[in-house]
Amino acid sequence: MIKQYLIIAFLIGSITSLAQKKDSVRQKILKSLDSLNSYDKKLNFLMKKGDYFLEKDVLQSKLYFKEAEDLVLKDDKVNYAKVLRYLGSVTYRTGDYTESLMYYMDAKKVFEALKDTASVADLYLREGRVYKYLNENKRAIENYRFAVDLALKINDSTLTGRCYTSMAGSFRRLRKIDSSLFYYDKALKIFRRTKNELRLSNVNNDRAILYAFQNRYDKSLEVHLNNIDFIKKNHSKRNVGITYFNIGYSYYKLKEYKKSLAYLDSSEVIAKDEGFKYRLSKVSDIKSKILYKLKNYEEAYQYQVYYKKYSDSIFNLKKQRQIKELELKRDFEVKKRDLEILANKKEIKLRSYVVTTVLILFFFIIIGFLLWRDHKARSKRIEDKFEKEKLKKEILAQKIKVSESELRGLIADNTMRLEFIKHLSKQIKGDKDDSSSDEVKNYANVLLLKLQNQINTENKLSSLQEKINEVNQGFDQFIINKYPELTKTEREVCTFLRLNLSIKEIASIRNSSIDSIKSLRYRIRKKMKVPKNQELEWFIQNL
Repeated sequence: MIKQYLIIAFLIGSITSLAQKKDSVRQKILKSLDSLNSYDKKLNFLMKKGDYFLEKDVLQSKLYFKEAEDLVLKDDKVNYAKVLRYLGSVTYRTGDYTESLMYYMDAKKVFEALKDTASVADLYLREGRVYKYLNENKRAIENYRFAVDLALKINDSTLTGRCYTSMAGSFRRLRKIDSSLFYYDKALKIFRRTKNELRLSNVNNDRAILYAFQNRYDKSLEVHLNNIDFIKKNHSKRNVGITYFNIGYSYYKLKEYKKSLAYLDSSEVIAKDEGFKYRLSKVSDIKSKILYKLKNYEEAYQYQVYYKKYSDSIFNLKKQRQIKELELKRDFEVKKRDLEILANKKEIKLRSYVVTTVLILFFFIIIGFLLWRDHKARSKRIEDKFEKEKLKKEILAQKIKVSESELRGLIADNTMRLEFIKHLSKQIKGDKDDSSSDEVKNYANVLLLKLQNQINTENKLSSLQEKINEVNQGFDQFIINKYPELTKTEREVCTFLRLNLSIKEIASIRNSSIDSIKSLRYRIRKKMKVPKNQELEWFIQNL
């Protein structure tokens, strides 16, 4: 019991110390920001500092990036997305995977809007790694495949190789060894071709983990120990800690417990500095088992407590699902006990249902009646409008008939005028040869009188033209548009045919021969492509 209190006291002391350090760093950040006088300078300062501490002190790095998140403007899309990506990396390193995934997804949306393919591909890779630590390796592989497709489009071989390495790791966790080896080989080919020693060491490290999966712990140790010096010089402190853990794990499996504890201690120190909860949970689990085998039960228990603490903080989503299942089970039992009460309430609910149904039906009846009345009113308006249009058409048709009657009268007058002119011409020719000078004078007077009558008749012809224009308003333009090949003379004849004038009447009006009008009719029929079984007048009148 005392040991448990001591452990709790130690944890409380650690949390208090961490909170004090956090406040101290934040005050320092705010003081530095006060000395800067522009948005760009402040944001640049926070981003650089956060990036600097990312490999050295991840918790301090997080403070800088959280301040950057508060400062950055959402309209500043590029920097906003970068801050989100950094926060995703920080929370990923501390083992806050749900939060990390949220930041990565938000950053990806912004980069997709910016059409930054390289950044989108990188974020698919990062999301996949988060899913890997959440043991959702199938989801992780889906993300890696998306990342590979985008990386190949932009010809980014390094990113492609990184994706293959991560994909191989997820296949390894799914115990699909052949697929894992296949993608490790693809990654090795890329990094050997590009002579990327850093990435080659990553692949070799991962292959060493694969050997451990195959229970080839000696081979795994050989690769890790050969690679450790290079990793210390060139890799991040986080990767060094992971390698220490992998070496310690292999020694544990080989039952060399003291060597295992030495490397696990080194991994634990780095994980604490990094705030790497996932690694701390793994280290605590293995150390607890080793200490138990060494019969150091007190420390074994202590590390088991640490393991549960770190494990619960990481996999809280799983814990929430378990709690939800318990709640559902409890609710089921409560509902079972309440069945009698519910049975008594059924009658009340049924009455309520009936009343509600009646009200709904009444509502629909009212709505239906209003819709019917509105429809009827609209139908009446449409019918009235139709009747008005019909009446207008009848009046217009009557006007046309009157105009046609007037035209026929005018045409008859015009025909008489033409006959009179012919008769007069003959009379003048006959009298001219036989008459004396006095007679010529008399003849001239008579002729002047007759010519005056001719002028009066000509005025009637002008009236005829006005009537034609009135009846055929717009018809000439319609003919031009529909039959552009018709000549002006042919269009005029179409106008007379529309008025249902005979060939003789048209010949009289135009002062042309009947044969010429027939010839015009033939050309019009041909150009308008009038069927042989239809009369030309009927065809034109129905255009």
